[in-house]
Amino acid sequence: MEIRRFFVSENDIKDGIITVSGDEFLHMTKVLRYKVGYKAFVCCNDGYEHDCTITEINKNFALLKVNESRLVDKKNIKLTLFAGILKNNKLDFVIQKGVELGVDKVVPFLSAYSAETKFSKERADKIAIDAAKQCGTAYLTEVSEMISFENLTDKIEDFDTVLLAYENETNNSLKNTKIEGKNIAVIVGPEGGFKVEEMRKIQSCGAKIITLGKRILRAETASIVLSTLVLDKLGELDYE
Repeated sequence: MEIRRFFVSENDIKDGIITVSGDEFLHMTKVLRYKVGYKAFVCCNDGYEHDCTITEINKNFALLKVNESRLVDKKNIKLTLFAGILKNNKLDFVIQKGVELGVDKVVPFLSAYSAETKFSKERADKIAIDAAKQCGTAYLTEVSEMISFENLTDKIEDFDTVLLAYENETNNSLKNTKIEGKNIAVIVGPEGGFKVEEMRKIQSCGAKIITLGKRILRAETASIVLSTLVLDKLGELDYE
């Protein structure tokens, strides 16, 4: 029988016992029909994978005993992707691939050229956790509520380095851009890109404006390309 992966918070692990509750508990017991004695992998977003056995199933939670814990992944930086809301649920793709790459957080936002204004965090969270289980990561990407452009410019001041992919930039490439610090943000706009005034506002907040090359990429492609290039440049895609 395939051993499945579940995610909990750090507070759910105490003295070698893990409590699984909420949606993960329902998935474990109602969908997968797990019973006492079944094996499971449990992760709590710290790079460790816990090999467990279910010892007790109650009405609202299950208890699992940790048999073995191993460090399976290690992150040296934190990458946040600010992604413009996209039409036709294309942000689903961005979230899914961001999880697979190792993006720590995805923040959807609205801007002047956004063609879509609706966002379901519940749907996004489900996509993120399904992608995490599929790719075998020990980390669960956080997806935030949708924010406004004004919130975006407020938030980026908290990062060490902020990179904005801008379709009209022709000189500054990521290859020649210095990335400093451990808390990094990348920004990709919606299908219509950014107004010049928006780009300048973000730049005034300290962001570095870069090009992703001579071809105009779809917004969802640009999000994945930029995230991949940054993670690779910083060595986050390498084995240690």
